[in-house]
Amino acid sequence: MDKGIRRIAGGLLMVAGVALGAWLVFGAPHDWEGDGERLLKLAMGLGSTGAITGGARLIFWQPESELARSAETAAE
Repeated sequence: MDKGIRRIAGGLLMVAGVALGAWLVFGAPHDWEGDGERLLKLAMGLGSTGAITGGARLIFWQPESELARSAETAAE
């Protein structure tokens, strides 16, 4: 995947994760009561956190070969 496309996809994924998290905090219906709805909100919150983390990994992704090379140059 091209580096630019990967970074754009990562940014969009992070924006979607932040939007879902903000909706859960500020806009989710407050009449969601009960154990099932509470677990649903928890799962959506964890999914939001995963989307933000996945987006950051896409933006700052580095192949294993480059990691090995940068570790070698840092050790010198």
